[in-house]
Amino acid sequence: MTEVRLARWSADDLALLRQLNAPEVRAHTGGPETDEQVLARHERYLRGPGPRSGNMFTVGLPDGTKVGSVGYWAREWRGEPVYEMGWAVLPA
Repeated sequence: MTEVRLARWSADDLALLRQLNAPEVRAHTGGPETDEQVLARHERYLRGPGPRSGNMFTVGLPDGTKVGSVGYWAREWRGEPVYEMGWAVLPA
């Protein structure tokens, strides 16, 4: 079993976000974004909506290698407030 660690998204995670923007990772989520969109997403992740409405995290291995992201955020679904979750892991 491989141990993973979650860490709050930080300014150092832009390179990971660019890796997660690869066509094979984004195949089922609308395809890759432009670099401008990736930078805007990174800024949103850094701002974070807050502990009661959502946050983004990196998924890392014990040696510090970052291998993905996971997050949750508040939204409305069928007229009700809910939390939505998303994740992405590098293919390797």
